[in-house]
Amino acid sequence: MGIDKAVPSDLATIAGIQIASWRSAYRGMVADAFLDEEVPVIMARKWARLPGPDWIVLVSRDEGGVSGFAALEMTHRGGPYVDNLHVDPAHRGRGLGRALMASLAAEVLLRGGSAMWLTVIRENAPTRAFYRAIGGIEGTDGHDDL
Repeated sequence: MGIDKAVPSDLATIAGIQIASWRSAYRGMVADAFLDEEVPVIMARKWARLPGPDWIVLVSRDEGGVSGFAALEMTHRGGPYVDNLHVDPAHRGRGLGRALMASLAAEVLLRGGSAMWLTVIRENAPTRAFYRAIGGIEGTDGHDDL
């Protein structure tokens, strides 16, 4: 497995991974109609092209292709913001999320940042536990629209 910068030919796979990951992680937390009908449209629009130079988009690759990705906006209000971290559900438990986060952190440091932040749905206990396990510190509850 290796981690490198995403290229335009990765975009359809990135969108597919995010759709599968949301359906796997958020089923029962958000409406099924949203996950099944709206999310594919949203992700097709979001990943129609790579974001601009203030973004870092990394992918994990293995012999089968892209198995996960992470995207971070350096200039987000509040500092470097992890917009996405998703691993194909079939590839979870192999350390890909941890490796992608470590690579994002290294990129942030190279660009002069010293921290990064993200949001997680309160009810998503496994994801919150993952971030705590890799050194994340939970902040106060807030509101963010998916």
